[in-house]
Amino acid sequence: MKNENVPTAELSETTTAPTVEEVNSHEKALVNRRLFMRHSLVAGAAATVGAGILANSNFAVAQGASGKLTKGDVAILQFLAAAEIALAVESLAKSTGAADTVGTTGICDIFPRAVNSIPSRARMEIDVRDINGRRRDSVLVQIEASARKIAARRKVTVQKEVLNADPPAECDPSVIGALEQACASHYATCQRMISRAYHDSLFMSLVAPTAMLFIPCRGGVSHRPDEYSSPGQVAKGALVLAEALALLSK
Repeated sequence: MKNENVPTAELSETTTAPTVEEVNSHEKALVNRRLFMRHSLVAGAAATVGAGILANSNFAVAQGASGKLTKGDVAILQFLAAAEIALAVESLAKSTGAADTVGTTGICDIFPRAVNSIPSRARMEIDVRDINGRRRDSVLVQIEASARKIAARRKVTVQKEVLNADPPAECDPSVIGALEQACASHYATCQRMISRAYHDSLFMSLVAPTAMLFIPCRGGVSHRPDEYSSPGQVAKGALVLAEALALLSK
C-alpha cells in the first residue's frame, strides 16, 4: 500500500577569488540566468514538490537557446523537474477514476535550502496507496515513466529507491463477525469500512486473523490536534472489544 522512493545525489563546486574579467563574465551570465529563470518558471509555476525521485547534476554545461547554461541553470531545471514529477503523481493517481487510489508527495527537500541560493539538487518521496494492488502498481509504473520523460526533456537525471511495496490485506471474516456480534450485544450500531491508513494490522494479518475496531470521532476527524471522542464512546469501544475477544476465545 505504500511506495516511497528516496534518491541521493551530490553536487560540489570549488571556488577561488575571481579576476576582473571573470567578474564581468559572471555578471553577464547572471543576467542571462535570471532571464532564463523568468521564462522557465512559467511552465512550473506554483508547484511544490515531494516525491521519490531526484534530479541530480551529472553534467556541468547544457546548450540552451541563448548560449550555455551554467550549473545554476541546471539546478533550476532540477527543481522544476521535481515540481513536474509531483504534478504527475497527482494527475496519475486521479486518472484511475477510483477514490481508493491516493498519491501523495509528502517530502521535498531542496539543497542547500537557503533563501538566496538556487537549489543544487532535490530529494523527493512519494507514497502511493490503493486497496487494489494491481491498480496501485500500475500507477507506480506510470509515475516512473513520467519521471524519466520529464528528466529527459529537462536534461537532468533521476534516481529512485523503493523502500517498501506491501500488498493490501483483507480482514478476517470471523473476527469481523465477532465484533459485529459484540456491537449487537451492547446495542451499538456499526458498519463495515475500508481503512486506507497504514496500520500495523496490515502486517499482523500475515501471521494471525485480523480485524480493526474504530470508535466515532467528532466530525469524523482523526489524527489531528482537534480529534475528540467522548468518554462514553471510548468506554463502549473498550466494552465491545472485550466482548469480541471473549467470543473469539471460545
